[in-house]
Amino acid sequence: QETEQQNQSDNNTLGTLVISSDDLSESSNKIEENKKTNNLLPEEEFQIAFDYLRTSKFVKAKSSLETFIMNNPSHVLAGSAKYWLGEINLLKKEYREAALVFAEGYQKYPTSIKSPDNLYKLAEALSQIDKINDACNTLKKFAKEYINHKLINKTNNMIIELECK
Repeated sequence: QETEQQNQSDNNTLGTLVISSDDLSESSNKIEENKKTNNLLPEEEFQIAFDYLRTSKFVKAKSSLETFIMNNPSHVLAGSAKYWLGEINLLKKEYREAALVFAEGYQKYPTSIKSPDNLYKLAEALSQIDKINDACNTLKKFAKEYINHKLINKTNNMIIELECK
């Protein structure tokens, strides 16, 4: 048994640091994603990330969306990529991170088709971390800027639910 542990140790160590294949998979996935995306059009790169998202491969989706934004920070789809990154954080119940991502998406990409969605989801994330006043201010901003948006009814309902003044 000791020899078996020693063999495993020899295969999985770097000095005295034990490295599992799980530790390596995320960074190697990013390297693979970068290799794969070098020759793609931005729209194709975004579609790959979105396909990962649709098939619930959230780690790959997150990595692909981050790579897309890094490679194409001023592309028309960058705001959408930020939105979907925020959604992944919401799904994982990482509300603080989601709030940061949605806020950045709204601020950096104000003309994005997902700009209103980023603002609404920012309010949702803020309410989850008990930043009710900030959530209310965000909802009021949404109601003022996007009076005819598909999320206006949800926005107004959340304003009532949170008892915004």
